[in-house]
Amino acid sequence: MNFLITPPSSHFDGGIGITACNFKNAAETLKEHSSSLDDVLPLCYLYRHTVELFLKSVTFILHKKYAIEFGGEFSLDRPGIKVRDRWVAMENTHNLSDLYVYFEALFDQCRELLPSTTRWDLPGDIKQKINLVSGTDPKSTFFRYPKSGSEQQDKKKTKIQKTDLDKAFANPDKPARLVVMLDNNDNLIESYDLDADTLGKVQSALYDLCDFFYGIHAAFRYELTNGS
Repeated sequence: MNFLITPPSSHFDGGIGITACNFKNAAETLKEHSSSLDDVLPLCYLYRHTVELFLKSVTFILHKKYAIEFGGEFSLDRPGIKVRDRWVAMENTHNLSDLYVYFEALFDQCRELLPSTTRWDLPGDIKQKINLVSGTDPKSTFFRYPKSGSEQQDKKKTKIQKTDLDKAFANPDKPARLVVMLDNNDNLIESYDLDADTLGKVQSALYDLCDFFYGIHAAFRYELTNGS
């Protein structure tokens, strides 16, 4: 895999894939060693951006490997994707659902050309997970800022959530991590759960998608680009 030890500018995809690998490594390092009390946003952002870059890499590889022309004024020097009936610049496209729909169509178009030495299946639940993440963060802004337009959605961006102290110990399988606020007379004012599961399904989907596209990308590099 020469792309791991050569400059990104010399890579078959111009360095998109190795950048995805680097973001994946950063995400896994943060996940394993984070000392932050509340790392939901940076962790999800790193995983989400990894998935976006892997999608763009494998899409670009198919276009270049099989000489598939882009529409409009787009080319290998300035790649684009087709979103519904309109061609848009790939670098300006951040919606995971749009990227996946285009990749899936291109992948089906090239399926008969792909080497038979690899099993080229796209599991059905991948699209569901893509849509779950994209529904939460369609513009790649949700995990980057504390406020992104929807107050109800923004409240999910932290593991620190108000909780009812009487119900905080209801789940015997999950130790409670709480903060309680008392007044000068030791009366309860507020209580907070420090480990609330507000984005658990989205995080789980991101982890699965990251692993899946890491594998797809590796197969593309080995089978289609000779490791470059």
